[in-house]
Order: sequence, then C-alpha cells, then structure tokens
Amino acid sequence: MSDFLSKLKGIFIVQTPADGQTAEATPAKTDANAKPAVTTTKTEVVTPTGKVSDKFYEILFGAMETNNQPGFDYLEYKKSLQTLAKMPMDEATRYSSAYAAAQAMGVSSQQLNDSAQFYLNVLKTEDSKFQESVNAQRQKQIGSKEKAIADLDATIKAKGEQIAKLTQEIAAHQEDMGKMKAEISEAVVKIETTLSDFHATYSDLIGQIGQDVENMKKYLK
Repeated sequence: MSDFLSKLKGIFIVQTPADGQTAEATPAKTDANAKPAVTTTKTEVVTPTGKVSDKFYEILFGAMETNNQPGFDYLEYKKSLQTLAKMPMDEATRYSSAYAAAQAMGVSSQQLNDSAQFYLNVLKTEDSKFQESVNAQRQKQIGSKEKAIADLDATIKAKGEQIAKLTQEIAAHQEDMGKMKAEISEAVVKIETTLSDFHATYSDLIGQIGQDVENMKKYLK
C-alpha cells in the first residue's frame, strides 16, 4: 500500500483505543440512488446485513488515490478535520479552522464542495463497476443454476406425466390379463366338461355295444 493510500485510509477509518487516539467517526450516509439488495424469487435467500470491510476500503481508497486531484482539495481538508478532532473544540470550530487552512492555500468552500463531489462521483463509478461485476457473477453462479433447476423441474414434470401414463397403461394391461385369465378358466371348464361328457357318452355307448356282443354270443346260436 502506498504512503498516500495509508494516510487516506487513516482519514476515514476510526482509530481503535489501542492507538491512543480519538478520531472522528464518519457516520454512514444513505444514498438515494443506492441500489436495493436483490433477492431472487426462485430461491429463498436471506440477505445478510452489510458491514464495513477493510478489503473494500482498500479498493475504494485505491480508486480515490488513482483519481487524486493536485493541490489542497477535499482529502487534505478531511485530513485537517481529523487532526483537529484530537483537540477540545466543537464541530463548527473544527470545520471553520480546517477551512481557514484551505483558504490559506487559496481554496474556496465551493472548490472544496466540488472536490468532495468529484470523489463521490469516483466512488459511484466504482459502485457501478462493482455492481456490474456482481451481476456477472450472479448470472454465472446463480442464473445458470436457476435455469438448470427450471429445466430439471420441467423434466421431472414430463417424466411424472410419463409415469402416470405408464401406470394407467399397466392398470389397463392388468385388467386385460384378468379378463383373459377369466376367459381361460371359462374355456378350460367348457373344454373339460365337453371332454368329460364325450368320454361318458363314449363309455356308455361302447358298454352297450359290448353288452350286445355278449348277448349275441349267448343268444344267437
């Protein structure tokens, strides 16, 4: 990290008690143009509460350093405010005193405001770039998987319909098998009855003929 970046980071980050300093805390401001956290309606996701990250401070400070304006501007003014925060004075006095130093460098309040707005625009540009990167990752890691889930869901439904159709066909086949078995049983009974009747008739007839033969042998001499 460059020396400037180290100093720049020190302007905004509140020092811990271990540093033996009491620095000015920079309250978080709500940007009216800030994009709301996006959660997909396809998957239940609990969006975590954001917290200040040193990693992202490094990225944002780096962007400010790259675009640092020459001379005394808002960053130097902020540094003066931080220095004055260590002294026993109220907020209005600190801002006025820091502005006196800016005036000594030939800087007006309008120039300070313009400079602050310049850095806000730099940060907004970084926000847009980061949002684009997040959207790309969201599409890569989430969007493609959601599409795959939708495809699988469609496949499951189609196969479910196929299963239902096959189940109906199986039931119909089983019903046909039952009918055929009943028809077979009926046919077997009919055939066996016919065969039995034939054998009975046959036995009776040959019995009669046999008896006639015996009688003829007996009576016809």
